[in-house]
Amino acid sequence: MSNGNSHLANGTMWTEEKQSNNNAPSNGNTRLGIDDIPEEQTALTNQNEVSRSQCFVSEGDFTDNSDTECGLGPFAPRWLQMFASKQAFLIVFCIAWVLQGMYHTYFVSAITTIEKLFQIQSKITGIIMSATEIGQIGSSLLLTYYGGQGHRPKWIAWGMVLFAVSSFTCSLPHFIYGRQLISANDLTGITKDPNVCKVPTGLDLNPANTHPWGNTTLHEHPTVPNILQTCEENLNTEHRIQPSVTKIVLAIFFISLLGVGMGQTAVYTLGIPYIDDNVASKESPLYFAITIGVRILGPALGFIVGSLCTSVYADLSVDPKIDTTDPSWVGAWWLGLVLISGLLMLASFAMFAFPKRLKSAKPTPRIHQPGRKHPSIRDFPKTVKRLLKNDILMFRTASSVLHILPIAGLYTFLPKYLESQFRLPTPSANMISGVGGILVMGVGIIISGVFILRVKPNARFVAAWIAFTAIIYAVGMGILMFIGCPMDDLAGIEPRDGVGNFNLSCSKSTCECNKYKFSPICGQNGKTYLSPCHAGCRNYTEKEGKIVEYSDCLCVFNKTDNVTNLPDSVLHGNATIGYCDVNCPNFTWYIILFSIFVFIHSTSEVGSMLLILRCVDPRDKAMALGLIQFAIGLFGNVPCPIVYGAVVDSACLVWKMACGEKGACGLYDSNIFRMFYHGTTGAILLCAFFVDVIVWYKAGSINFVDEQVPLEEELTAMTKKALTEPVPIPQ
Repeated sequence: MSNGNSHLANGTMWTEEKQSNNNAPSNGNTRLGIDDIPEEQTALTNQNEVSRSQCFVSEGDFTDNSDTECGLGPFAPRWLQMFASKQAFLIVFCIAWVLQGMYHTYFVSAITTIEKLFQIQSKITGIIMSATEIGQIGSSLLLTYYGGQGHRPKWIAWGMVLFAVSSFTCSLPHFIYGRQLISANDLTGITKDPNVCKVPTGLDLNPANTHPWGNTTLHEHPTVPNILQTCEENLNTEHRIQPSVTKIVLAIFFISLLGVGMGQTAVYTLGIPYIDDNVASKESPLYFAITIGVRILGPALGFIVGSLCTSVYADLSVDPKIDTTDPSWVGAWWLGLVLISGLLMLASFAMFAFPKRLKSAKPTPRIHQPGRKHPSIRDFPKTVKRLLKNDILMFRTASSVLHILPIAGLYTFLPKYLESQFRLPTPSANMISGVGGILVMGVGIIISGVFILRVKPNARFVAAWIAFTAIIYAVGMGILMFIGCPMDDLAGIEPRDGVGNFNLSCSKSTCECNKYKFSPICGQNGKTYLSPCHAGCRNYTEKEGKIVEYSDCLCVFNKTDNVTNLPDSVLHGNATIGYCDVNCPNFTWYIILFSIFVFIHSTSEVGSMLLILRCVDPRDKAMALGLIQFAIGLFGNVPCPIVYGAVVDSACLVWKMACGEKGACGLYDSNIFRMFYHGTTGAILLCAFFVDVIVWYKAGSINFVDEQVPLEEELTAMTKKALTEPVPIPQ
């Protein structure tokens, strides 16, 4: 498909002169009367061909300057007009895109905390997160159709406002229930319920006597009568309020994420075509690299901000008396949502000020038609039909879905995976997810954009590279399936058909333990136990209201356990709160290999965007992005968190319970988690590879080269620098 002076779109030859871009602007005033031409008349013949002098109009020929003035309503001072430039728009657009990207990964970084606090299963979390895509699906097509032909910066700004309000609404559960839940359960420390070994009533511990269990073991009772009685009598405040609170919180999250989905659609689907319409086609790869590359900073910053916020205790007014390494720690998950909401609201004011189109010294394409027809709902089906007939766009859409689905699923649960597989605290897992994954992706995107700008590859080369990155990523996931850490240090935990077996052979006692009370401790023997009770610990030491050590643990034997004439206090070892340090060397290799595969795959992003924008009619660019966004949301992002949430839950060994109802997962089978998590990702990307091969086969008709080369003075200094510098890596 040609993208120069002739475009083969949907079986019709489209002939048109262009301004600086290889695709003419699609907004109202810069492309006069183009929608008034019936579709069957778009094939121009030699008899009615319009001369170049008739097709172009200079900026001064426009009588209405309001479409090119920068301002807020009547406030449009002369000094403000200096900001009506593509560089200024690029800055504000990138700020908005970064903040939106921050929100998504920040919410991902807070998932573990949210699930723990509100007792939500991962598959339920996945369903709730799909609300974002539902909002996106419901708004993408109509928004891009009307917004793409209207005042695009204003549509983008209103989307930013909706996004900001929805982001703040997501934090409301903390202000409504946060303190109540934190103070109600034992998340502020284990001092309220140390969960030590409790001997069943009437059990004779005299070693000379026998009892129903024969040779004594650390026995567990999954349903202990007094625990159920506690729930029934509402003695435990957490159990009393948890079910109703969880339902209300889920409703708040779902409605808020619907708004987030609708708000984010405008920024991407309208902002990218607006940039493409206002820059020379020679500059497009660089601008796309900057916008997409800078946008990647958003997810990276989201993980980093998430790490910082979850390092702060959820209730800022109390001293938790525990640290972030404690499994019961609850970080300030709500803090970043408030921050992102405020910043995005401020950025929206700047976006409101941009004009409908940017001034340009270059000629503007024009077709002489009386008047300008506004977008009509009657023309909407025609536009959709025109895009659906574009086979390259359809295969490219399928490829985008198959690329996005596994990548989004992988990053949604990456912090949780790192926490489970390598025993990292939540802040560390979030930080590594942002730096080791997202920032590397940003570097790859920028380098690939500059490469396309310098080398000018054809469409088939770009399509082939996209297919190559897909197969490399799929193979990489297969390799990572075998790089993890074993569960050798978990005492008595033997995965059997997805269910944990927690029986321990410990002498001299039988404890009454609840296997749903998950509070891991590390014995001095280097073993991790499900809880102090399961380790047989009968005493504990407090310091400043915080438990610092458990002692007299029947199942933790010290180095003198071969001596039988010593008192129990010497034979039985001690334990501290949290997991034992496994010193797994595979963690470093995992991060290195993961970053390499992410870098390679990220180099396909700019080329993918160019293929989409160059394979459609110029007037359909925004609508094409909207259609792809619709498909990605419906077939990619909606099932993504649900599928990956089910994958994550399938690896759970220990479920936390609240009055008989399943809550969040406390412990995962690291082997099952690792295999299913990476295996699912690799399988989907393998399917993407085969679709990419079809795109490569058909991509020969797409032309990346603009026949109308822009003048030297039309290029920005940024583009000139990228074209001339020997090292094409922007800082």
